[in-house]
Amino acid sequence: MASSKKLPANNLAEKKADSLQGHLKLFLVSFFKQYNLARPTLLVAYSGGLDSTVLLHAMQQLQSDLSFHLSAMHVHHGLSQHADDWANFCEKNCANLGVPLQQVQVHVEQDAGLGTEAAARAARYQALQATTADFICLAHHQNDQAETLLLQLARGAGVKGLAGMAQVDIKRRLVRPLLTMPHADLVTYANQHQLQWVEDDSNADIAFDRNFIRHVLMPTFNQRYASITKTLARSASHMAEANEMLDELAALDALNALDTEYKTVNVNQLKTLSLARQGNLIRFWLANNQITLPRTALLNQILQQLTSEQADAAIKVKVADHWHVMRYQGLAYLVAETTCLAPINLLWQDEPIIILPNLSRLFFTKEIGKGFAFQRGGSDIKLRIKSRQGGEHFKPTLGRPKRHLKAIMQSSHIPPWQRAQLPLIFMDETLVIIPNIGTNAEMEAQSHELGLSARWEPAAS
Repeated sequence: MASSKKLPANNLAEKKADSLQGHLKLFLVSFFKQYNLARPTLLVAYSGGLDSTVLLHAMQQLQSDLSFHLSAMHVHHGLSQHADDWANFCEKNCANLGVPLQQVQVHVEQDAGLGTEAAARAARYQALQATTADFICLAHHQNDQAETLLLQLARGAGVKGLAGMAQVDIKRRLVRPLLTMPHADLVTYANQHQLQWVEDDSNADIAFDRNFIRHVLMPTFNQRYASITKTLARSASHMAEANEMLDELAALDALNALDTEYKTVNVNQLKTLSLARQGNLIRFWLANNQITLPRTALLNQILQQLTSEQADAAIKVKVADHWHVMRYQGLAYLVAETTCLAPINLLWQDEPIIILPNLSRLFFTKEIGKGFAFQRGGSDIKLRIKSRQGGEHFKPTLGRPKRHLKAIMQSSHIPPWQRAQLPLIFMDETLVIIPNIGTNAEMEAQSHELGLSARWEPAAS
């Protein structure tokens, strides 16, 4: 289960081990300074394997020199007959190092269509992301980066995929301190410090894509190109720079084509861009809304339908589980699938924010001379928030007849899929506020009266 393989001691090995710890120290000092971190909490994703054992040990050694809190997490997948032994090993090793350890058992959805590797990785990252640590430290190294590049090439990935793994991923709180270090340096460090680690028997199974690259392709490449690992990792770095520039270009295009919160795309502005920039902007839009980047065929389908000459034609392109791209009156939206809409029937009790059963939100503001004069009738007035039933009428303008709610929503450019979700605010049986649209004209606050307004934020926006 565990190994403490030891190489013959020599000066070169000692220098390499020292260089790993020195590299790690320089990286952490620079990282803390760049992001203005004072005593951050760092959590090592600890599998018990050689790589994470080296990272955990080296970081524990640096705690006396640098100011940070260190802990570890072991994710128990339950996929191997040795999983319990690995968990026990991690517990003992962390106890010996004096590092607090959290163990999390996860269920891997092996029939979710992702494959065992991807499903286990997704479950592991979900567990790690649930931690309250400032940053999660992963033990990926230069060889891992080279293998990732080859994997992405085999999958036909674009620039973003070929960029490989980021050394610092602020959004996901991930840090890879050893990413530029060759795996050989980790082996040297482990042996010089007489570390023990566990060997995952699945690492030798070349049925897994990464293992095939590691055990079959890379040795073949190394016979011809001695520095192939370093070279591939450098190529990934070049792709990361190119991807950063593409993101900067997309952010510039977004100034005209996306709304300020990156929720909608102005299709007419999208059409003014070259086809390459259109695709780049749509990928940027989806990524900023946490949607997995689409394959080329799907991206082309999105662009073709969005920019179709039939501007009023309804479109619905599935881009992820439960998510679609839809278009209405020249704007593209990301819309979540709705199943059964939960009915709304709530009494407003002066809350500034209400989360509704459909997970949309209502924001209430009070302002002199603007909105519904909710204090005009005294303190006994009760306002109730209800779902749309159909047949509602509303008076938006004095001196004009009441109008059907359906016509009002159409003229206010409310997308069809949002109309059934739109909450309505009643006083007794009278519709007094339509959020995002306005107030019953007969009950508008005068210049001396305190008024109430409501803004609605759809769950799918």
